[in-house]
Amino acid sequence: MTWTACAVLVAGAAIAPQVITPAQPAAAADGDCTTYSVPTYVWEPATTANIASKRVLRKYMEWGPKSTDAVLLDTLNTASLPMTSKVFTGGGDGILYEATINGQVKAYKDNTATGGNLLTPVKTYSLDWSSAKRILTNGQWFLVFASDGTMDVYKQSSPTTGDGTLTRVIDGTKSSITTAISASDDAWMVNSTVQWLKDGTVQQSVLLPVNLTTSSTVRLWGTTEIATGVDATQAWAPGPGALSTQSVTADPDTTGQVRTYTTGPWTQVDDDVRAGIVGEVMADAGPCLTAPDPSVAPWFGTPPDDTGDPVAGEPTADTIASPSHTVTGTFTLGNGQPAPGLPVTVTAPDVGIDATSETKETVVGTTTTGADGSWSLTLPGTLPAAVQQAKDDNGGVLNLEAVAMGTTTGGVRMLAVDSLSAITDQAAVDASIAGPDNGHSVKLIPNTVDSDGNLKDSFAAGTEAQTYAARVENSPAVPDGEDPQWQSDTGTLPADYDPYLIDGKNVSAETVRAPVTPMGSGTCDTIRLPVSSKIKYTVVGESHAGWDAKATFEYESSMNTSVETAIKSNGNWTLGGSKEVSHSVGISVGYTNKGPHYAKQYKVPIEYVKIKNQYICSGSVRSTWYKIEPKRYKAPGGGALGKVGKDVSGRDGSANFNRSKKAYRNYLEPGGNAQLSRGKSVKFGGAVSFYGVSMGAKTGYDSNHKQKITAGNKSGKHWVWGKNGSVSSGKAGVFYSK
Repeated sequence: MTWTACAVLVAGAAIAPQVITPAQPAAAADGDCTTYSVPTYVWEPATTANIASKRVLRKYMEWGPKSTDAVLLDTLNTASLPMTSKVFTGGGDGILYEATINGQVKAYKDNTATGGNLLTPVKTYSLDWSSAKRILTNGQWFLVFASDGTMDVYKQSSPTTGDGTLTRVIDGTKSSITTAISASDDAWMVNSTVQWLKDGTVQQSVLLPVNLTTSSTVRLWGTTEIATGVDATQAWAPGPGALSTQSVTADPDTTGQVRTYTTGPWTQVDDDVRAGIVGEVMADAGPCLTAPDPSVAPWFGTPPDDTGDPVAGEPTADTIASPSHTVTGTFTLGNGQPAPGLPVTVTAPDVGIDATSETKETVVGTTTTGADGSWSLTLPGTLPAAVQQAKDDNGGVLNLEAVAMGTTTGGVRMLAVDSLSAITDQAAVDASIAGPDNGHSVKLIPNTVDSDGNLKDSFAAGTEAQTYAARVENSPAVPDGEDPQWQSDTGTLPADYDPYLIDGKNVSAETVRAPVTPMGSGTCDTIRLPVSSKIKYTVVGESHAGWDAKATFEYESSMNTSVETAIKSNGNWTLGGSKEVSHSVGISVGYTNKGPHYAKQYKVPIEYVKIKNQYICSGSVRSTWYKIEPKRYKAPGGGALGKVGKDVSGRDGSANFNRSKKAYRNYLEPGGNAQLSRGKSVKFGGAVSFYGVSMGAKTGYDSNHKQKITAGNKSGKHWVWGKNGSVSSGKAGVFYSK
């Protein structure tokens, strides 16, 4: 069998452009082979039960599968195909095939290496493979297996282009080998070898011509065991002598873990290539493999741009906050217009934080919104003893809650709750560079309580799995952006959900007034009743290290994280401000010098509480709402003090680097290091899910809380780039690595 044209990356003393290079025959010596980066495709799982929908095909490059620093590089190239189709590839020529449900086989060419489409149509064949159990190909031979173990064999007359004739040369043959392949956990082809995985054992059979003179048809000859004890149910061969596996677990932080091995003898090469790869994985396996040049950083597509500035050791100091006794905010109508003349009550929710029965909120001050809806309150110079204690216990950061309520001109009760914080002492500012969190603009939302002032707590454990929060928590993928502002704790809200539709009428523009009898008249108190609590591991940071680098994330001595709070006053939850959690923990957690090709989030255990709040005047309930908020760091009995979270290496690599802003890029010289130790991190979406609600979190960087990277000693620049600014600006939030 003769092989031609394999898409590869060429290594050399310097980075070379991606080209189409003649591949070597299967028997080529390693020194003659130039293939070390193999296109690898993941047919991602369906996201809906609707058979009319589509699934995503995502392209990766498995860089150096025979080296100890293997990596699955996300090329950021995707395509969508019907979820009823079957997708397969092989042969190393960039040709992919789709077997449709309506009796067609479509050939495509992957042109992404030269800037084209992932699926460029080549030819459509009238072949019905829709009922096949599995389809394997090396480009020239197609093995179509049925559920009963029978196998049809087809020959492609033009394997390198996919536009030839597909001719059936064997019809319905069956043997112990074909039956075993059909019943296997997974199967794949590499050159003339068919390999399959069943119950942790990998076996192989060789595809050889029946007639050596004509080579018009082939059959499978012999069975050889090449590996045992494989802890996976899916595997693939990027090339001869190499094997990669994917393990699926119930833990979304570790599922989809990819490991690499060599065969003959069976040896593990890299036990943590990447996690979070979920779906059907297939490699465009070529005829040979070699190790990449270790001096060349992995890349795909366009060679990296070598322009940028050296990394500075520390960011500028303009992000340091100043102490202040004044807190501010703005309350608006649902349409964003000001809500003037509303009383605002500011309380200290951390007073009595561990109470298990009803307590009164501690009021630290009251004020009124101005004509533009804004309000301002200066805290007393000497705080009440209980408030001062709550502040001291939280590392000098005082958590506050501002509440405004009233009734629209149409008679609908409205409520707004803002979580904010204040830092009044310079010592606390010095210890918490992140600074206070206030000055938010918060919309009033309907407070749909019944005549007795009750509001139903709709959460039920039986429906939690249907919520957005559960989907995020149980997915190995990290959500892009922030969590939805509005969420249901029983299901998923429709995209056009409008909280201001009350009895068929939109009240977002109705003027809101305080009641004729002001809420503050008579004896009025806000009563808090803890409903439930739970310890949840919460994302507090992440660190990234690409080629020839090590990642470190440190979280020491005290908390320095703000977590979003959630309010329910009308049946669904809305995310509000954030609560600062700055308690002393007296321990150091995180990870140190992990890599290369390592990027993981880090999580710590935080106790959360759901509270029922009722504003009561002279025995009459005026308003009711629920609130979810963090309390403190608290490791569960027998549980981890902190743990590694989801894989975020999909945000590293050359494709992401090429899309980044040049102004946000910096580089490290060999052996250098850089760290974020000022300012705040980005908001990590889906940082925690609590009773059906998904909330984000940020961490303040300081001497005890930092993201750090250390470059190795290989020659060349070690590039990093910030998400929101350069590493030296103090505004990066988080930085990534190439």
